[in-house]
Amino acid sequence: MSETPHYLQPYQEAVNNYGGTFDATLWHSKEGQIKRFDVFSSFVNFENCSILDVGCGIGDFAQYLVEKQINFSSFHGIDAMQEMIGTAIDRSIENATFSVVDVVKTLDDLPTTDWITCSGTLNAMNEPLALKLIDALFDHCTLGIAFNFLSNQSGRDPKTESLEPASRFDTIAFLRYAMGKTPLVSFSQTYLGGHDATIVMHKSL
Repeated sequence: MSETPHYLQPYQEAVNNYGGTFDATLWHSKEGQIKRFDVFSSFVNFENCSILDVGCGIGDFAQYLVEKQINFSSFHGIDAMQEMIGTAIDRSIENATFSVVDVVKTLDDLPTTDWITCSGTLNAMNEPLALKLIDALFDHCTLGIAFNFLSNQSGRDPKTESLEPASRFDTIAFLRYAMGKTPLVSFSQTYLGGHDATIVMHKSL
């Protein structure tokens, strides 16, 4: 059996402990997760769009969109944890499909879609890998990509907090990267008191 990549190890351990459940997504709370989804939907009109959700977990973003009555044309969620995908499929979310995919290993084989979303997906990665992933995903979308991460501009003392297995990213560097790819960039880190940041890179408005 091949060794679990470093960016998946925390999730594999969580799945071993909790199975394909919300707890295994390593979100601190469902409320925080929903706030992150709210930011995505405030910046992006997903109506009648195809969506690829990278690191979809148990399909919570698809369920969120359905409950908000946002009528996407198609939704495909991918996650490297088979147990998570099993739970997502069992939820039978309308107009949504799910499959087991390690996106880092399949970047060249991804389908082109309107919007790509990554909520919490980057947390266990290092910055170079996260940027490599975002760069590749931006090439596979027609309208844009929305992603979030923990901000190093949070105003918090890193010596007083433990974020394992996540880490804070250089927010200014990520914004500089995004604006180097497209001038059409949306940004916010107000929704969780500066703890988290969201960047949306639009290809058109």
